[in-house]
Formats: sequence, C-alpha cells, structure tokens
Amino acid sequence: MKIKQKNELRILMVYPNLAMMLVPSIAIGLFTKILKREGYALDLFDTTHYVSDENSSPQNRVKYLQARNFKEKEDLGVKIKTDLLGDFRKKVLEFQPDLLLMSVVEDAFLQAVKMLEVIQDLQIPHLMGGVFPTASAQRCMDFSVIRAVGLGEGENTVVEFAEAIRLNKSLEDVSGIWFKDSQGNIHKNHQAPLVNLDMCRPDFSLFEEARFFRPMGGRIFKTIPVETYRGCPYACSYCNSPMQKNFASKYGLGNFLRRKSMQALHSEISELKEIFSPEFFYFIDDSFLARPQEEINEFCEMYSKFKLPFWFNTRPENCTLENMQQVKDAGCYRISFGIECGNEEFRKKILNRNVSNAYLIDKFKLIAESGISFSINLIIGFPGETRALVMDTVEFVRSIYGYDTLTVSMFTPYHGTVLRDVAIKNGWLDNGSITKHTTAQSMLNMSAPYLSVDELDGLMRVLPLYCYFPKDEWKNIFPAEKNDEEGNRVLGYYGDIYKEKFLKFTQEEMKDFVVDGAAGCRVNPKDAFRISPSRLSLNEIEMLTLKGI
Repeated sequence: MKIKQKNELRILMVYPNLAMMLVPSIAIGLFTKILKREGYALDLFDTTHYVSDENSSPQNRVKYLQARNFKEKEDLGVKIKTDLLGDFRKKVLEFQPDLLLMSVVEDAFLQAVKMLEVIQDLQIPHLMGGVFPTASAQRCMDFSVIRAVGLGEGENTVVEFAEAIRLNKSLEDVSGIWFKDSQGNIHKNHQAPLVNLDMCRPDFSLFEEARFFRPMGGRIFKTIPVETYRGCPYACSYCNSPMQKNFASKYGLGNFLRRKSMQALHSEISELKEIFSPEFFYFIDDSFLARPQEEINEFCEMYSKFKLPFWFNTRPENCTLENMQQVKDAGCYRISFGIECGNEEFRKKILNRNVSNAYLIDKFKLIAESGISFSINLIIGFPGETRALVMDTVEFVRSIYGYDTLTVSMFTPYHGTVLRDVAIKNGWLDNGSITKHTTAQSMLNMSAPYLSVDELDGLMRVLPLYCYFPKDEWKNIFPAEKNDEEGNRVLGYYGDIYKEKFLKFTQEEMKDFVVDGAAGCRVNPKDAFRISPSRLSLNEIEMLTLKGI
C-alpha cells in the first residue's frame, strides 16, 4: 500500500455487540473522537440490532420476569436485522477500509471471529482490543484469523497502529499490541502508559439515532453513557474488573483506578447535552459512589445544574443517608446494586465480599427510605453452589423492601476471574471455553450436590416468583422449573400475576409488594434473613478458592 495522507486512510470501526445491548460503546466513542482529531476517514459497523435464533440477554430478561416488556420498533425505533455476516461483508466492500478496529468483550468474541472470517480473503489489516484480549491475548491469538490484538487501554495504541498502516511501517514499535508476522510468529510489544482520563472524551456521532433509546424503570429515554471512573476498588472473585488493575500493576503502569476531575466531567456532560440533547445520563462506572464524600458533594453540586435524570451502579456499603439525599436532589432516577448471593458465608469466603446480611438489610432500608428506585442484581450457578445456597439468596431478597426489579444472571466464567480458575481446577469447565452472555445456559458441568445445568435453567425461570410469593406457594411454583407442558402452564399462571401486580407499573407508580403475606420483612421485620446458615465445609472452602495454587 502506498503512503497516504491522513484524510485518505479509511478506518472502519467494528462493534461486535450482543444483540440489543442498547447503551452505545464508550470505547468506540473514545476512538471516534481521537481518530477524527487525527483526520482519518471513519465509519462504523455496529451489530447491536442484529438478532439470531438464540434469545439475546435483554430478551431473556423480559422472558424471565426480570424486566418490563418493550417493543423494539414501536418503543425504541429499532429496525431488527438478521444477515449480520452478509451485511458486514457488503459494508467492507463498499467502504474499502485500510484498517479495521474492533473492541470486544468475551461474550461477543466468537461473533467477532466469524466477522473476520467472512472477509479474510480481503486481507485487511485489523486490530482487536477490549477486555477479552487484555484478559487473554494468547487465547485470542489461537484463532488463525486474528492477526493483531490490543492489550490494556487503547487510546494511544489506535493512533500508533493507524500510523504504522498509513506509513507502511512495521508494527514492532506500536505500544500495547501482540501481532503475528508473515510466518505466524507472535510478537509481544511494550505497554503504553495509562492515559489521563480528563483528556478522554467520547464522540458518539457514528451511532444511528435509535441506538440512544433505552428502557429504564418502565419508561423510554434517549440515553447517553458517561464514564467518570475507570477501574473498581473491589476484588470480587467472579468479576474481571480486578484483572485490569492487576494488568496495570504487572506492567508497572501505575494505579489503574482513576477518576475524572469534576471540571473535566462538567465540560464533557455539557458537550454531550449540547450535541445529542439527551433525556438521561447513564454512568457506566463499576461502583459510582466508591469515592470520597467531598467528591460526591462536588458532583451533586455540579450535576444539579443539568436537571436531567441519571442512573448508576454502586454497592450498598457506599450509601449513606446524606449521599442518598444528595444524589436524589441532583437527579438520580435509579440505582442498581449487585448482591449476587444471599448466603453471608459464601459471599465472604468465596466471592470476596466481606459484608454481613444484617448490615446490607439495614442499608437497603435506608436506600428504600430515600425514595430512589433501585434494582437488585443476583447471580446463580457459582462454582460449588447448591440449591440451598440459591434459596438463601431468595430468603435474603425477601428481606429487602422496596426494590423495583430483580436481575438474575447465570455465573459467567470470564477469563481473568478467580472463579473461572476455580471451575477449571475442579474439572467443571474446559480451559478453552469462551463465554456467551449472562443469561445463557451455565457452562459448568457440576455433579450433585452442586447444581446441574438443567437445575439452573429451572431456577432461572422462576427465581423472581420465589422472591415475591409467600412460602406456602413455593410447592405450587416448583413445577414451573420444568420446561414442559405443566411447568409452562404454572409459569404462565404465576408469571401473569407477577407481571400484573409488580412489573406492570413504572417505577414511579405504586406497586404491590405483598401477596398474601409474602416477602419476609415487608410483613414482619423479625423474619428478615439477617443470619444465614453455614453451608461450607473446610474442604469445600479450599476447593472453591485458589489456595495452594
């Protein structure tokens, strides 16, 4: 290829996303901003609105009574597409890119591989970055179609890579990549320093208008994502966020945990509001309130001027009466809290979340009294999880008053997580396995007393019903765990009641939290699941951790 001027270099950014995961990608937005500033010719291929025979995670959320129903076309303005690979090849042939840039999470990796395979004959240079290549670059490079991957933060790497392609230079000096030479040998380049977050501002202009509309609490908002915080201060064993921190430490890059200054954040939000006229901001941070109180004060004072509702994810431990009232006054519309497991012992010793049930119940009482709507995130199918442990989670949820929805995910053994290594150690997971999404079937092959794939499928169908209906109804709900004629009849009966009494309303409307005395402390505080039973032997604790490895 001849040396080109920057405005002649054509870069196609590719976002292999899970179907109908609706928030636009911050990574694609960041790279758009950077590459536009450099003067390259850009375009985007986004897979979000392509569906297949398998239900997407958002569709499963509705199916499993974890989210209110919505219609893609009428509510979101989405035109569903089906020929992903055909349309992708057509786009590539029309745009004639000199370079493809991909940002992938593990759940979308195999889709990305298929996309590269369908254009392999065109021999277009590409770079695949994101969380999965950072967590397991070698696993990515095992696929012959993949020629280069980016590890760690990509803001500097994408420009260096683009310039190497434009100038016909070797990739050996491009920071933060592994690449294959013409003989298939893998070269592992040095890592770039961490970026200054205050300088990282996204440009979402390549996304189509329908990509910004998202259901939230029973309403539809034009929503823009915002990153204020990179990294997470916690080290949960099921999460791959700690991997990023460990990666930065391994390569001597410094502390991965960084937050934007309020001045930079104010400028970014002002710009996004002016360009896109959003109705809602979606803060994507792992734990938004895990910051000093003075900074929360500063944020609330700054943000209140925008008068737009917003969402964030955080942990109950970060919530106080003071900051709940502050964020509510600033416009907080909704919060998501990850609880994951209701058994205190399992949560502390296996999940590395050292907080008691009693403490969390008291925190949720405070959160409910603030008047901010919130959802609770749960995970089932952990390595070594039994039915009794799942029902402990049910009992715990029944002790929490005022939640708006329950989100139940299947344990997903992401590369870079402690519990993936635990599952492999115990022979429950093949070392080469690559995840799908968080509502797909369990990937763990566990034998009794631990939960099987079929048992977990059954629990996924009904878990919100066990949390909602009184215990004397559980025996009647139990048949719904089976995907057969009787099970589907029972599921339809109880599911219709749940949707009518609980999911029918928007989060602002009054809803029925009690069905004939259901839901633990909503009826009697003494029934609250403040102390969960001990269910792990010393051998099991050793089995479910990486001690000695």
